[in-house]
Amino acid sequence: MSNPYHIDGPALIQVSGGRTSGFMLRKILDAHGGTLPDDVRAVFQNTGKEHEATLAFLKEMSERWAVPITWLEFTFIDGVKGFKVVDYCGASRNGEPFEAAIKERKYLPNPMVRFCTVELKIRTGMRYAKSLGWREINRVVGIRADEPHRVARMKGDNTYENVVMPMAKAGHTEADVLAFWKSQPFDLMLPGGDNTFGNCDLCFLKKRAKIDKILRTNPDSARWWAEQEERAGKAFRTDRPTYRQMLTQITVQGQLFDDAVEDDTLPCQCNQATCATFACESSPASMTRSSASSPSSR
Repeated sequence: MSNPYHIDGPALIQVSGGRTSGFMLRKILDAHGGTLPDDVRAVFQNTGKEHEATLAFLKEMSERWAVPITWLEFTFIDGVKGFKVVDYCGASRNGEPFEAAIKERKYLPNPMVRFCTVELKIRTGMRYAKSLGWREINRVVGIRADEPHRVARMKGDNTYENVVMPMAKAGHTEADVLAFWKSQPFDLMLPGGDNTFGNCDLCFLKKRAKIDKILRTNPDSARWWAEQEERAGKAFRTDRPTYRQMLTQITVQGQLFDDAVEDDTLPCQCNQATCATFACESSPASMTRSSASSPSSR
């Protein structure tokens, strides 16, 4: 039986900055003798709304494993959609790529029209692949065997054509991922070790309880989301309060209906011995590419 983690190129390995995709990347590296082939690239598409611990985890993963991870960001300049390559120091941290996508669409994404995923992740990756001269590629994603609904959705959606799910094929589950990271000298150091803080910080797809937990810990994180809603004159979701209203409920009105959570803050697991701190002396100029000459790369 062939190794599911031996990837045929040209291919992009989607590394989100979470433990699952990190586990997948390590398995792929091992399957290729520790070094990725020239036509297989690891990429991270930054939305500008990732937790700082996610960015540090990606940088440490790349350095410890000696694997290049290309950081990409969506751009919309002079009416043209494109991308730029950045690094840890030059990466957006105030939602700039996400805001650019909203300006291009002229409306907010929502649970029914999730163009943020399509533009910021999928199409940005495809534009990068085309800049390498790759036309048809395999998109390698970290979906586990214990996520059958996600596996089925990927297989049934034309958006995910040529998607490769080695973890599902190999039968690896969340338990395998957690066991792997317990054996490593570094880990993803989200506040309190809570995955609630992973991915796009206050993503409108997160459950209300998770949003409230994040707002209690970091009220300032609501500012960007509230500004986008107020600028658009609409909300990301119509079935719950706006981000400004949710922030007010947490910070002013208090936890009226949430007795399950007693602490307003979560302890951070980071310390000097376990959590890397990376200094940035200067940010090198980023490489920006547009898709003006490639209409099909929308």
